[in-house]
Amino acid sequence: MHQFKEGTASMIHIYAMCALAARFSDDPVFHGIARGSRGSIYISEAVRLFQQSIITPSLESMQGLILIGYYYGGEGDGKAKHIYTGLARLHAETLSLWEIPKDGSLLSQEEHRRTWLSVNIASDWSAIDISVEPISLNHGLDVDLLKFDDIAFQSLDPYLVQGTYSSPQSPYNMWAYMARSLGIFNQTSVLLRRMSQGSISFHDYCQEGVVLEGRLDEWEKSLPPNLRYTTENITSSVNQRLGRTFLAMHIGYHHFRQILFFPFLDARRNHDNMKLTKNAWQCKRSADIISDILRHSTDTENCDLNCFIYGHIAVISSCVHLHTLLFSGNTGALSMARQWLLLNFKYLMGIKSYWPVVEHSVARLRKFQNCCQDSVSDPFVLDNWMARFVTEHTSYPSERQDSAANTIDPALQSTTARSICAERHVPDHDNNAKTGCSIDDLSHLLYDQQVTSEALVNHALDWLLE
Repeated sequence: MHQFKEGTASMIHIYAMCALAARFSDDPVFHGIARGSRGSIYISEAVRLFQQSIITPSLESMQGLILIGYYYGGEGDGKAKHIYTGLARLHAETLSLWEIPKDGSLLSQEEHRRTWLSVNIASDWSAIDISVEPISLNHGLDVDLLKFDDIAFQSLDPYLVQGTYSSPQSPYNMWAYMARSLGIFNQTSVLLRRMSQGSISFHDYCQEGVVLEGRLDEWEKSLPPNLRYTTENITSSVNQRLGRTFLAMHIGYHHFRQILFFPFLDARRNHDNMKLTKNAWQCKRSADIISDILRHSTDTENCDLNCFIYGHIAVISSCVHLHTLLFSGNTGALSMARQWLLLNFKYLMGIKSYWPVVEHSVARLRKFQNCCQDSVSDPFVLDNWMARFVTEHTSYPSERQDSAANTIDPALQSTTARSICAERHVPDHDNNAKTGCSIDDLSHLLYDQQVTSEALVNHALDWLLE
């Protein structure tokens, strides 16, 4: 904002940020324009301006490219996102961005580090989005990243500019911690895809997964007391204007855990094996915590998680809750799954109008739910479609094909699973999903013991897809 007021801000940045921010505006100038469509005129100008300097790399060009790529991610255009983030990576490599300028201010040096981190993150995530293994950059995250506290960098502390900054006793260095978990996500995504394609066996997946689980555990243990997931720390981070960053760090961590353990939901696995059962439980625990984080983001002021990636995470968490509704015979677990699922849907309803890709993700969730009802196969089998569904947050996978080889053993189906799948044929008074219902109507249905889980899910999805 300081550069904007001085008239020195990059116009590429301004137009790209307007393309992203216009959807959230209540300005009358946007009256009658769908929120998800407001950015198109701004992004066209940002792209036009960038094309004039495509072979003139700079710190500003990299930052602008990341913003443009992010816009296309929200549109569900994974290829365009990959191209623009790829250009950002090429610009970074051309300038050897990892070589932090010694003659710049400490603030300028930190801006270089954080831009390099953003390029790394965007490059890896966009590659996964189009089913490509991330490229290992020659100077990746081994570089000494993020010297400074998030609060100081966010507030542009004048001491930081003058070079006299010293780190506080309990720093809020969440971006640094998020950077350390990036490699775990990359390896998990690649591992899931390899198993789904038959390149490795489930046994091999378990062996490699233990290593990744250990790294995730170590990451969590390494968090200082003020950054652990507690209600008190949420409140403290909000007071420091870092509530969104705090929740983003923890929802990312638990998303990595839920996808790592997702294959253990496959009903064909040996449920007498305590290790496999424990891993399935870990998947569900992380899905529950994700729903709790979304609850805080909705209920706590200045904690809203309105980026499209969190819509994808909410959809995967919802799939895990659907698994509980299908296969659990535990009354308490069923009740909690219904509550978490409804909370996720409430969150998705709040952000789907902002991002076209979230609306598509919700539609995919409906297709997945239909698969749970109609398929003679276990819908949680990790085939290639499911691996893409779980890991790719801006892609549009084709229709899923049933495989006779994946047919579920009837002995593994609980009474709950059979009854839910049979509910397509129950009388109309239980299953006639009424469109146009409000969240209050759904909340009422949640506690109505006469309403089956299937009817509740159908009501909620119809509401989401209106």
